[in-house]
Amino acid sequence: MVLPVANPTKSYWIEAANSSLRNHRSSDGLPAETDVAIIGSGYAGAATAYWMHRYTEKAPTQPHVTILEARDVCGSATGRNGGQLRPHAYSRYSVWSERFGPQGAMDLIAHEMAHLSAFEELANEEGIAEEVCLKFGETFDAAMTQEAWTRLKGAYDAMRRDHGEDHKIVKLCRVVEDALEAEEVSQMKGAIAAVLHPAGQIWPYKFVHALLRILLQKGHLNLQSHTPATHVSKRDANGWITVTTPHGKIRARSVVHTTNRWASHLLPEFSKLILPDRGAVAAIKAPEGFIKRTGAQHWDAVVNNYHLQLPPPYNTIIIGGARQLLIHQPDSCHQNDAEDKHIPGIVEFFKTWPKSDIVDWQGSSKAELGLADEQGGSWSGVESSSADGFPFVGSVPERQGHFIAAGFAGHGMPRILLSAAHITPLVLGSLNISSSIPPLATSFPALPKPFHATRERIEKLQETDLEALREAYRQKCKDSAKKEFCNTARSL
Repeated sequence: MVLPVANPTKSYWIEAANSSLRNHRSSDGLPAETDVAIIGSGYAGAATAYWMHRYTEKAPTQPHVTILEARDVCGSATGRNGGQLRPHAYSRYSVWSERFGPQGAMDLIAHEMAHLSAFEELANEEGIAEEVCLKFGETFDAAMTQEAWTRLKGAYDAMRRDHGEDHKIVKLCRVVEDALEAEEVSQMKGAIAAVLHPAGQIWPYKFVHALLRILLQKGHLNLQSHTPATHVSKRDANGWITVTTPHGKIRARSVVHTTNRWASHLLPEFSKLILPDRGAVAAIKAPEGFIKRTGAQHWDAVVNNYHLQLPPPYNTIIIGGARQLLIHQPDSCHQNDAEDKHIPGIVEFFKTWPKSDIVDWQGSSKAELGLADEQGGSWSGVESSSADGFPFVGSVPERQGHFIAAGFAGHGMPRILLSAAHITPLVLGSLNISSSIPPLATSFPALPKPFHATRERIEKLQETDLEALREAYRQKCKDSAKKEFCNTARSL
């Protein structure tokens, strides 16, 4: 069995939020039964519960939903990520079109881009935009080397060639090929070119807690933190699935697995399909409004940083990536879920990043963290890479009554909200619960085909060679480690 560690490093998102839902348990004991048990209280679990409400709010009755969380509420990936609501508007086009064709690639991009309007509409409807620090604007990919620019510009050119300059997504992308302008728009020292496109940013932990608070106020949700599911049964002859926890058992008519890296804890067929990748993030104090755009620096296909700045009164820069450092220790990241430990050297790398990389940084050579190091100033987190690069969304084959939304590969913010909107009517339909599409969801694009958790896909991926994946990652890191930009004083 694999469960998340009990004492992860502290995250700024969690510690600075001071949420009233920390360690929340709706009742001392578990309900005896529930219509839907959702395992995992992060973004995917909360979004699924939210759509359950929205799809049934006009029905005669609403389903009773229970969320079981192994640790604290939203204490895993969503509470530890980089806060970027940043679609792949163009940068993966070449890779995706080779696998799925031009239209398949554009379907994937359109699904991600649709999250921008979906977040805006949801936050406005619920009145939580300011609370969750939701902002929209341009983001950038700054090429720091010619190698990076060849890749980024090549992806944009391929998308423009296949779909034309008048395609709405192509038109949303802005190419900057003048180095001085690229450095100006990105604020990144040494940027030689850039591509900009629409994106957003959010306080992910606050967003999840806001959704859960809304649902708890409606009265149809029971939320149980520190209640790991240790076993799930098959559906019995009476239509019940029994979920076992340290606090007792609960019977559910359906179970939705939203545990990301830990899905294989209860679904062993996913042990080779959803894998852990450990990353690192830090919070850095900065002057109000100093960073103009969210963005990422790219040196090659492996080495990058990404960052944003929170609005007042926080003003904190959230910085992640640090691949210049991490490629020298690949086993500290790939297939590693030790989020109770800091990665060696990471704190110093992040503290020196502003002076090293940001144009006109007026602070000291070592920036001050937003909170003390051990109190949320820097932290580790586990994202879940998938064996074929895409999440698993839908009913679980050969397991009647079980559904999954997991494996979002560190890119869940522009994928999960609408994936949860897709899975919800499947769950409700399986229970013969009356539902209707809420106005908010009427314009959503279809779930991309590569996301579907089909029997054929899952069976094929059982052949995944984990050691071969590990060696391939090590080789990529070894190749990058030879390059000049990974051999600076800060990265060694």
